[in-house]
Amino acid sequence: MIEAIRDRLIQRSLIGKRKLDRSSTRRQLDAILRDLGERYRALVRAGRIDVPGELTGLVQQARDLEQRLEAQEREIEALENEQPSTT
Repeated sequence: MIEAIRDRLIQRSLIGKRKLDRSSTRRQLDAILRDLGERYRALVRAGRIDVPGELTGLVQQARDLEQRLEAQEREIEALENEQPSTT
């Protein structure tokens, strides 16, 4: 009986460790994919590579979001530089 409980605890501990390992690997993969995407985007922007047809929609979405982000940053900067009225 005690051995069965011990074995179960060991198994649960191993499962937990494997899940932590999986989470770490997922974070590493996410970071690499983000870096890959950023480098690809930089090459596209520089005109050093052509965009394959199946990626044009995603590239356009990224371009649109970049423009929206730039506009939002300009708006925030303008608001931060604005002097409050004294009325």
